[in-house]
Amino acid sequence: MKEPSLLTRGDPPAGSVRPRSVRPGRFASFGLLGAAIVAVLGVRVAAADSPRDTYRYPYDPVCSWGRVANGRGMIVRCLTRVEAESLGAAAGPPRPGAASRPSATAAPSAAPSGAAPTVTRALAVEVGPIVADAGSLPLALGKLKVPSDRYLACVRDHGGVARDVGEVKVRFLVRERGRAEGVVVSKRTNVTEDAARCIADVVDRRFVGKPDEPMVGATLTVKVRESSK
Repeated sequence: MKEPSLLTRGDPPAGSVRPRSVRPGRFASFGLLGAAIVAVLGVRVAAADSPRDTYRYPYDPVCSWGRVANGRGMIVRCLTRVEAESLGAAAGPPRPGAASRPSATAAPSAAPSGAAPTVTRALAVEVGPIVADAGSLPLALGKLKVPSDRYLACVRDHGGVARDVGEVKVRFLVRERGRAEGVVVSKRTNVTEDAARCIADVVDRRFVGKPDEPMVGATLTVKVRESSK
């Protein structure tokens, strides 16, 4: 009689080779290695897009007439000869003289020597008179002549005079404090509104002397003319 087998359940038969178990970590290593190789190849191919590398790779061993790529170094398909020739014809050779053609944004040429240059004439200012509604303001005219250069600047910086002479009349009140208050433009001639308002701002709050009455209204005239000097 044969002796009972001593093999336990799950043991391979005698003489058979036990299969080697493969650890799961090896597959992960292979996957990482493959990804690294693809990444290196991708970097090498992407680097060839620069003009310097064009001379390092002057030939295409796969596509004789060029290729269509996906921007990541992978070939989509090769171009045919007809496609390559049509692309070259569409680009066309550079037109002669195109570089020498003056651009639309080029600086304009200098004015002809015979053209008369624009001459800005100097301005002169005349301050006064001052007319009070009641009584007199003996100090007002002298005080309001002090900022004469500011009156000129107002006209010069805001359009100048339309004709030979520009005139601005401003109205203001004078109380016991002796200052021009509530200055407004009552009339302007041959000057812009901004110039007239500027002159009124110069007069506003300026000391003009105490009036004879508790409150007196007054009118100041400022004339600006072109000077022959």
